[in-house]
Amino acid sequence: MMTGQKAINLEKLKNAGINVPEFSVVCSDNDDLSKLSVLENEATDLFAVRSSASAEDSDDTSFAGQFTTFLNVKRADLKEKIKLCFDSLGDRNIKEYALENGVRLDGLCMDVIIQRMVNAELSGVMFTSNPQGLLNETVITAGRGLGEGVVSEKTETSTYYYSTTDKLYYYAGKEDLLSNELIEKLIDVSGKIKSVLGDYLDIEFAVENGVIYILQARKITTLSGESPLVLDNSNIVESYPGVSLPLTISFVHMVYSGVFRGVCRRVVRNEKVIDQKRDIYNNMVGDANGRLYYKISNWYAALKFLPFSGKIIPVWQEMLGVKAKSYTGEDVVIPPFVRAMSYIHFVSELVNVPKNMIKLEKDFKAVNDDFYDRFNESMSAQELCAIFNEIKEKLFSVWDVTLINDMYAFIFTGFLKSRLKKLGKTEDQINEYISGISDIESMKPMKELIDIACRKDDMSDSEYRKAKNDYIRSFGDRALEELKLESRTFRTSPGLFDERIEFYRADKEQLERLHSQLTEHGVANVRKEDAVTSILRRRAALGIKNREISRLNRSRAYGIVRQIFLAAGKIAAEKGQIGSARDIFYLRVDEAFNVPDNAKELIEHRKEQYGLFAHLPAYTRLIFEKEEFDKNHGSVNLYKKKASKNRLSGTPCSFGTAEGEACVITDAASADDIRGKILIAKMTDPGWVFLLAAAKGVISEKGSLLSHTAIISRELKIPSIVGVEGLTDTIRSGDHIRMDGSSGIIDVLREE
Repeated sequence: MMTGQKAINLEKLKNAGINVPEFSVVCSDNDDLSKLSVLENEATDLFAVRSSASAEDSDDTSFAGQFTTFLNVKRADLKEKIKLCFDSLGDRNIKEYALENGVRLDGLCMDVIIQRMVNAELSGVMFTSNPQGLLNETVITAGRGLGEGVVSEKTETSTYYYSTTDKLYYYAGKEDLLSNELIEKLIDVSGKIKSVLGDYLDIEFAVENGVIYILQARKITTLSGESPLVLDNSNIVESYPGVSLPLTISFVHMVYSGVFRGVCRRVVRNEKVIDQKRDIYNNMVGDANGRLYYKISNWYAALKFLPFSGKIIPVWQEMLGVKAKSYTGEDVVIPPFVRAMSYIHFVSELVNVPKNMIKLEKDFKAVNDDFYDRFNESMSAQELCAIFNEIKEKLFSVWDVTLINDMYAFIFTGFLKSRLKKLGKTEDQINEYISGISDIESMKPMKELIDIACRKDDMSDSEYRKAKNDYIRSFGDRALEELKLESRTFRTSPGLFDERIEFYRADKEQLERLHSQLTEHGVANVRKEDAVTSILRRRAALGIKNREISRLNRSRAYGIVRQIFLAAGKIAAEKGQIGSARDIFYLRVDEAFNVPDNAKELIEHRKEQYGLFAHLPAYTRLIFEKEEFDKNHGSVNLYKKKASKNRLSGTPCSFGTAEGEACVITDAASADDIRGKILIAKMTDPGWVFLLAAAKGVISEKGSLLSHTAIISRELKIPSIVGVEGLTDTIRSGDHIRMDGSSGIIDVLREE
């Protein structure tokens, strides 16, 4: 009877149809090898001899690399190598490992595996989850030749990091050893092995003539997956696409913590209970590899503070475009009386949210005006810190109402969708109906900019300068990636305004058409609807309108913070503490106001680190065993999957058709000329209005009916489709495509 887990696992895999090289097990010190099936094939003359001890590869201990393994063993040498395997039970390293891990030596038994030797061109080790603690990432290390060279690091290897959520990977190493086809085959076989042995596995494999052989598989004893930390970029990626620098990341942590504490106060109104849950609202966002994510488990916990959370969560998921709908986590326990009162408070907040949003707009205007009355670039670092803290305190105390308004908009939009379904409307009809209810404050910057571009020929230089200054005073913070503090805006880089004006003036015919489109009022679309539907529509429209007003003011608030830190950076640069004013963005908030002595070295290190992050895939979800961590590689080679599908579909948001050249935008700040093209992106943010205005249509991988892509495109009257899975894996810049904003269908007609 076999006692070693390694042999038992191989037997299980063999019985499950996994391609395991033929093997036999010697269960004791046996000189008679004549009855071993693996030796019956006389054409096989080389073997691997492996240990299979009773505590080896168990749930608690692996003994990885401790026992002796022999490769390329000839038939004549089998008895000798088998004996050496048995004798290795008494080796010193085995005793030390057993002592360190609490394994009784007198309980150790040994089997020996004799396995047909695979003449491997490639071999390696595959971890179904990253042993560092990233559960949805498979790690494959491969090298040429036998696995012994890979494990002992005697062979040059490349390591592949594969997201099991996004089906994307990158590799670190000098040579791309594994083809995409082979990677996918390894991932597929690992899934089959997991169904036999469990989730977290260390698998050794070899490849001979393109065929994968599984040599052994054991559990990763350091991973349990019992309480994972889930980071998800749904919705937040719209505001913070790509890599964000340390100053932005630290400020965003501060903002979310402050705002969510405010929401808890509004609904729970019990400081003792709120304080007990501070670990939740202090950790609403996380970051990894320079990218911002929601700590999604804490979002669900925060939503469970709210009454009717079972109904609210699905609506929230749909409106924010959360793909993975399942969620775990314990219910939030709140004393019965506090819970009962929270129902009253929550309903009260929803009823009063339109009034509170008006108050917020008034309060923000006062804060904004006061800042520009007081701010000047000659302020000291201490004065800048003081004004930052003052503004932070004022805005955090009122800005939480925007989250209640988001909930208001989501709830009434969700109710409206349900109502329309009951009335027999199809999904397309529902989308069309909801698409017509937005009223968007965010279009004001675009309308004003186009108006100036149209009138520039009739303006004197002084009139143009005045128009420019007035525009920057009102809308100078609206920009691509405007919520990243490091982004350049019209306010901080006024020359960008002139460039944008000339961009639109380059095509006078399109400029006139766009101006007419943005200024026409037309006749309101009167719907035949019952009283209930009408009420739901009006409330959803009000929530969406207020949401867009607050988003524009949010860009202004970030503009204030951006100017404070640029001024602080200028002071630090003049003192020689940092190299240039913009280096301040590589420091955290606390470091920016109290610059460390080693700031220059720290900044250079972070520049190198963030340069690496920019080359990593932007994974949509990261599942960590415990705490999040950043990657650290010498180099990264990103593999970009190219799908072969010629038809895609998503959620139609703005109706009409468009046909033409696709322009894929991965970095909005350095976007190509998209005039007359169909813009393709993973997501857009509010500042993309300046790009969308010149496009023929827009398609995004992320988004929902209430995402900015959807809302802006409807105002611009260009077709749009959002939530298209596999979009940027399928379409490339230059492809000729047709999109139907009514059905959500995209056809790739020709790849040029």
